Amino acid sequence: MAQRSYFQDILSVLGSNVVVTICNLAIGIILSRLLGAAGYGMYSSIIVVPIMVIGFTQLGIRRSAIYHIGLKTDPEKNIVSALFILLLISSFLSILICTLVYFYSESSTYHPLLIGIVFLTIPLLLGNVFAGGFFLGKEQIRRANYLNAAPTAFNLVFVILFVLFLRWSVLGAFIAVALANLVTFFFVCRILIVHDQYRITWKYHEHLMKSMVHLGIMNALAIFIMQLNYRFDILMLKKMSTLEQVGFYSLATQIAEQLWHIPYAIESIIMSRSANTKDNEFVNKTVASIFRVSLLIGILGCLIMFFVSPFLIPLIFGQEYVQSVPLIQTILPGILLLVAFRILNSRLIGMGKPQNAIWTFLPALLLNIGLNLLWIPKYGALGSAWATNVSYGAGSLVFIFLYAKKIKMPVLEIFNYRKSDFYFFRDLKPFPKRKSRA
Repeated sequence: MAQRSYFQDILSVLGSNVVVTICNLAIGIILSRLLGAAGYGMYSSIIVVPIMVIGFTQLGIRRSAIYHIGLKTDPEKNIVSALFILLLISSFLSILICTLVYFYSESSTYHPLLIGIVFLTIPLLLGNVFAGGFFLGKEQIRRANYLNAAPTAFNLVFVILFVLFLRWSVLGAFIAVALANLVTFFFVCRILIVHDQYRITWKYHEHLMKSMVHLGIMNALAIFIMQLNYRFDILMLKKMSTLEQVGFYSLATQIAEQLWHIPYAIESIIMSRSANTKDNEFVNKTVASIFRVSLLIGILGCLIMFFVSPFLIPLIFGQEYVQSVPLIQTILPGILLLVAFRILNSRLIGMGKPQNAIWTFLPALLLNIGLNLLWIPKYGALGSAWATNVSYGAGSLVFIFLYAKKIKMPVLEIFNYRKSDFYFFRDLKPFPKRKSRA
């Protein structure tokens, strides 16, 4: 049984997310000021492609690893070996798809050296993602926290070196990302192979591989659809508007999405604990209580961001980015509603049921694309922000109803605040761990 309480683990993950937030903020300040709106827009338009592609080609293995380790039906050494084999497969698919996307897009704006660095970064990034799932499945939260924070922290260090001091502009920004993931991946290999002494056999464990890929593909589809909802508007803005508009919108979404760090922290623990417990009734009530408290925290965060952003954005990022302020204020309701989705969806992922996210957010994606086509020509980045609001909101609300039906809990019960919610973190005990099967 886990020795640390549920609240301790959430605080631990939240602490690593705070580090990520601070580092991302510093990176955003440096890149936005030194690259300018056009340079930052180019950086965003290039890097958004592998981010979206990896969302699908990682095959949902991180979440699948959490579930399979929690089942305890296969030796951990077999799971580690399977993860390395799947890393090679997913890296090849990612590079292939990114090549096609870059080739058929406006490739003249993309320097081959930048694309080459992106391709070298992909296997490293995927390896860190897979290892994070392994550590979460084993409830090794501290190691998972390291993998969460380390790439961003190293990225900041290298951005300061290559962009701020050496003035390598966009090239320096991409080198920083690559080296950050390389250093992190080196430590991952050292932990798994040297410290924990897992032996990579490269043996094909048919049942395990098929099971991980089958569940992973469903997770991958859900992740890919969500990534498209998050990022496809940037590609549409680049095609239908200017790089300056892309830069303003990219900064706005980056700032507004900092509100997700609380559900990020919570969902990691819920997935980990859900995969290691049989007490479904207790988990469902716990998740509902977490959801209610997190929603209030999210509302408070939105209000603070709404009133503070007009003063902080030009102060921190420069007067050039004052146009990002109304974009941030506009997109906040959609970001808030997605908090609800992320927390509730983490429960279903831990149960091995990620498909509900697909049924709800695939229509939301189509809605997002349609509204962007309609509103970008007339309103630019602001139209894209409204399209994101509508699609996030519609998808999240539909998902809440499907979630309630899946766990057999009335929707009103999920939203029914009670006094005990506000003592929740003080009194909560760890989830009971599932017994190993014979």
